[in-house]
Amino acid sequence: MILGAGEGQLNFVRICKERGYRVICVSIAGDYPCFKICDTSYHVDTRDKERILEIAQNEQIHAITTDQTDVSVLSVAYVAEHMGLKGIGCDCARRFTNKYSMRCQAKKAGLPVPDFAKAATLAEALEAAHSIGYPVIIKPVDSSGSRGVVKISSDEELRANFAYSLGKSQAQDVIVEKFICGKEYLADGFAMDHQYVTLDVGDKEYFAVENLFVSKMCMFSSVKNLEDPRAHLVKETNDAIIRAFDLPFGITHAEYLYCEEDHKVYLVECAARGGGVYLSSDLTPLASGFDTNTALIDYLMEDRKIFVDEDRLDNKVSAWLCFAFPDGVLTSLDGIDAVMKIPGVHKFCCDGFHIGMKTQALRDDSGKYGPILLSGSNRADCYTIIERVKETFSATIQTEQGLAGLVW
Repeated sequence: MILGAGEGQLNFVRICKERGYRVICVSIAGDYPCFKICDTSYHVDTRDKERILEIAQNEQIHAITTDQTDVSVLSVAYVAEHMGLKGIGCDCARRFTNKYSMRCQAKKAGLPVPDFAKAATLAEALEAAHSIGYPVIIKPVDSSGSRGVVKISSDEELRANFAYSLGKSQAQDVIVEKFICGKEYLADGFAMDHQYVTLDVGDKEYFAVENLFVSKMCMFSSVKNLEDPRAHLVKETNDAIIRAFDLPFGITHAEYLYCEEDHKVYLVECAARGGGVYLSSDLTPLASGFDTNTALIDYLMEDRKIFVDEDRLDNKVSAWLCFAFPDGVLTSLDGIDAVMKIPGVHKFCCDGFHIGMKTQALRDDSGKYGPILLSGSNRADCYTIIERVKETFSATIQTEQGLAGLVW
């Protein structure tokens, strides 16, 4: 059973089908690609763990997993725990899915986290912000994709944005934490029998939209190819975080901030699943040479334990690149096929936009398009490929101010 039926779970379904397993996909109703190739599907919210357990018991499943989505992780652990299947346990799953719990765990382990507090009401949020000191970041404890994340510099801004942020939380709680000025890094890895290895470290670049933290590109270097000394510190911190969280097995994805003022790496969030934007399925294997998806399925279904040999990892670099549109109407597109012919480009996800559609300016992660996946032998190679992509792919948008192009 695989929870989720979108692009992020497609590689898992394909691997299972190639091995001859019967695959059951569970997701809310929609035109999702996994529904088209799985054997059986159920239209159920992946957070509804009791209903999913009932289905799993009726289907007599042998394994359950998910990838590239946080909302399913606790349900996977819950079903596995109740059915005696391989799972990370509900307590461990909560540490990886609730931002407040993960900060408490990291702080308990003596690892750097920004000053933080949990708030369920505006009054609690104001009290926390006054105690921590502006500027702060408010974010839902259980959302993803930058939804509900806002930088706040005053009581007035907090009053204006608190309801928006709280509304993105299923648990109806937000985190109020000290704003850390620094560069964001990501880290991906794999655990087996509580033995954990970081596979790659990535760094993000952002769209130039004030008060929004929406990434436009991220480049991932194998841990065998870390040119930046700060990336080495991120790797060390990630190793310590995941081991402190006591993950028994599985794929991880984490985000950190490196602060230039104190030279510390601060936890933003970590997850017991593969990173979105094709990270675990494509980009981590392209950079490190280690196929996390296959390793996890082999363990769940065949009890085959695959341990990472860091010395044998590839030393390559991979990246994803996204773009956005301004407010208007999309009137032309050019160069999609040509982009796919550029050496080093692996995939161009060009669904979701078409000539004649109304476009909206970037507001959160859901407003960006792509990604375009690419890889090279080093970071310079990847930047060269990115420039070729930007020169090759173009669009025209009719706005109220006149014609405009893509936002990179």
